[in-house]
Amino acid sequence: ACVQPASAIGEHPLRPHTVREPEPEEIWTVSLDQVVQLALANSQVMREIGGRIVQSPQTMSSVYDPSLQVTNPLTGEEAALSAFDAQLASGLFLSRDDRSFNNPLFAGAGFAAQAASLTTENGQFQTEVSKRAATGTYLALRNQTVRTSRNSSFELFPSYYETTFEAEFRQPLLRGAGIAFNRIAGPNTPVGSYNGIMVARVKTDIALADFERSVRSLVEDVQETYWLLYYAYRNLDARIAARDAALESWRNAKTKLDVGDGNILDESLTREQYFQFQTQVADALSGVGTDTSTSPARVGVYTLERQLRLLIGIDVNDGRLIRPADEPTKAEIVFDWDQAVDQAMFRRVELRRQQWSIKQREMELLAARNRLLMNLDLVGLYRRRGFGDALFGERNRENGSAFRDLYDGSLDGWQFGAQLSTPIGNRIGHAAVRNAELTLQRERALLREQERYVYAELSESFSELDRAYRQSRTNFNRVIAARQRLNSEVLLNQEGEGLLQFVLNAQSRLADAEAEYFRSLVDYNLAVAKVHFSQGTLLDYFGVTLTEGPWTEAAYQAGAKNSRRFKPRELSYCVTTPRPVGRGEYQQNVLPRGTDVIVDEQIVPQDLGPGDLEPMMMSPDAAEPIEAEAPPTPAESASEPQRLVAPSPTE
Repeated sequence: ACVQPASAIGEHPLRPHTVREPEPEEIWTVSLDQVVQLALANSQVMREIGGRIVQSPQTMSSVYDPSLQVTNPLTGEEAALSAFDAQLASGLFLSRDDRSFNNPLFAGAGFAAQAASLTTENGQFQTEVSKRAATGTYLALRNQTVRTSRNSSFELFPSYYETTFEAEFRQPLLRGAGIAFNRIAGPNTPVGSYNGIMVARVKTDIALADFERSVRSLVEDVQETYWLLYYAYRNLDARIAARDAALESWRNAKTKLDVGDGNILDESLTREQYFQFQTQVADALSGVGTDTSTSPARVGVYTLERQLRLLIGIDVNDGRLIRPADEPTKAEIVFDWDQAVDQAMFRRVELRRQQWSIKQREMELLAARNRLLMNLDLVGLYRRRGFGDALFGERNRENGSAFRDLYDGSLDGWQFGAQLSTPIGNRIGHAAVRNAELTLQRERALLREQERYVYAELSESFSELDRAYRQSRTNFNRVIAARQRLNSEVLLNQEGEGLLQFVLNAQSRLADAEAEYFRSLVDYNLAVAKVHFSQGTLLDYFGVTLTEGPWTEAAYQAGAKNSRRFKPRELSYCVTTPRPVGRGEYQQNVLPRGTDVIVDEQIVPQDLGPGDLEPMMMSPDAAEPIEAEAPPTPAESASEPQRLVAPSPTE
């Protein structure tokens, strides 16, 4: 059968938003919590910024990774437990053998003058059940039943049965002995191989830590893109306002030039500034989505909106345009430094993952040291035989039943002893121990270095938090001053006491001040999230909790059946072998709800502040390149606004 390729693209994909067709069908206003929920609900693969999934798909994390580790047939938990499963072996064989003997007595033919022939027919059935215990003990119970038929005249019966039952055990006393070794390395594993249940469980915990790290990275990318999109809208607002002001100045300068009251310098200055802001509006709206462009504009509404759609797992183009609904916080948030350091050292998933690796290496070293011991096994075997003309024949006749002879007779045997073997010098054992020691030292050194980097990262995030907050306050005051300056320059220019260049400069400075204010405000909110990231509480900050998914219905039915069959039994944890490697369940929620921040003071919006601005969209004709020598007059603008620029949303 043909394999149908999986595709996430519909039959008729929609065109993306461009500067030529910027008018969306619908504005989709979403909150940060909504986009985080969408990202987690739609992410079977943990997406990330950069498109690494196209170049290196095998390096991406997915929701299947923990289950893949658990079900790994080589290193998974079930694979490790399978070494202790009972083994059943059975076989049935039929054979015939014709031979000639130079001595007739060997063939059971009596005295004869010629070579005698002997025909032997055998039927053999054997069954064995064996099991390896957690202590390393090997237990086996086997039965072998053989039917033999010969054409010898010396045979008591033409055919007879012989059945044998054996019970065998082999208990390691040195190498391979004990619960700790067998739970760490597993039974009958070569030197340097550690596939026990304890190591398998630690590998599962490492896989869970990797999955948690990928989820945290996804949430971080989503919230960062969300706030960058918010800034892109605010930056677009500032550029549109500056463009509209430049257009008004150009119209006034052109009107004065036409009536002979102006000069060509003022008209050309205003015209150049208008087209400068027009290019900034186009860049702020579209952005640059490729790495081959030489434009410095990397933050645009359309580019970041598509990037956010990729991260949250929805259609890249569906006719709607996403707009953030949440406003960034302006209140000062103060974190306790000592508490943040303690949480970072305890809750950072990278450190927890490395600690699991250290636990794994410690157990491997314990198992490697066991390899230095000799192979000294205590072995025992008990055998009981039965012989008869038939397998279940006449029990009252002597040798009439092989099983009767088995139960009633005395054909038994036993074997008991010790077996010793060891390589002289045990070079491979010493190499394995040294390798395990070096590996453990390496993991511990990595943990120390990771803790230093986490501490430095936390320090950097605290510094960035303070810088971003101070910059947001400073830039807010800058916006107020820039707006007052613009009003003053416009008033002086209207009274004939000021220069038009000062008005144009004030317009440009106001646009830059508004953009910088919202940039610093977004930086402040990103810095708050970065502190939570550095101290390991980012998922808790967004209310994200990891849990195991539901099992199948058959699993629940099997669990209910086993609960009725087996009675619960309390286990004594006074002595555990090997020692516990974990502290129990990891507490995911530690932030107190509603009281996780300390509000020092707030930025109070003033009149004409940037907080009064709302995101505005350009009309489709605004981005069209139009050749024009002069701005339209007010009367012409009312009838033909599309010649130069379409009316902005404020008009």
